[in-house]
Amino acid sequence: MSAHGPAEHHEHSFGYYFVIIATLTAITLVELGPLFQWYNLPIPLLLVMSAVKFTIVVALFMHLKDDSKVFAQIFFAPLLGAMLMVFVMMVLASNVYPSARVDSVPVQERYWTDYSGPCSSWVRSHISNRWYCTSPQIDPVRLAVYNPPSAAAAAKPKLNLAGMTPDQQKAELVKLGEGLFGTNCSACHQTTGLGIPGAFPPLAGSDFAGFQDPAQHVKIILGGLTGEITVKGGTFNGAMASFKQLSDTEIAAIATFERNSWGNNLGVVLPEHVAAAR
Repeated sequence: MSAHGPAEHHEHSFGYYFVIIATLTAITLVELGPLFQWYNLPIPLLLVMSAVKFTIVVALFMHLKDDSKVFAQIFFAPLLGAMLMVFVMMVLASNVYPSARVDSVPVQERYWTDYSGPCSSWVRSHISNRWYCTSPQIDPVRLAVYNPPSAAAAAKPKLNLAGMTPDQQKAELVKLGEGLFGTNCSACHQTTGLGIPGAFPPLAGSDFAGFQDPAQHVKIILGGLTGEITVKGGTFNGAMASFKQLSDTEIAAIATFERNSWGNNLGVVLPEHVAAAR
């Protein structure tokens, strides 16, 4: 027996537990911040905070055996459940919640995440982690916001190919098509023409029959493309939107640029070819 008698039973004050509650709550809120895109924190810092919280909880449990059972009843199940919840939410965040990064302007203009109508194909951006419908019905109100009629009409390119040699026509169409491709197509097929594996097929060196044939190529740009296709050994099952709102000259320029870039040499598409395809 100790010279000082039996060990005295000690209970911590309410303030002691209040400080612990406040500390754990603060750490948890900081951990949840990146999940809801309030701010970004490096993964190592999040791991350190989780370790600190775990240490505090373990130390608390070690002292609770000498304290009133009511505190153990208050802390044990809720804290354990809260830690599990935060861990699961952090693990799922990379697959479920959008990241703080944003997609390019063309992607945001063409697709939208709040679309809730019929959709035959959804794709997830590898940049923002957001889901986009690639085949939505046209929303005239939203389309008008991004493409005001007056601005669209004023922006139509003027290109007179009359009197040019075939090589000159090709050069002018490729030059115009490069800019139009960057605005309308590069978000999916990328400026390199390599596309995005599993989402958007490559155009560079494409062996897809619909791309090889100029008439089919024009029809795809005009009407879009839905369903499973195989390009260079890869399978793609998305839905390409229609670009029929573009002029014959614009579509001819895009097609000619695609058919003569990234090592492709597949000939020229003229505006009259597009007019015939319409």
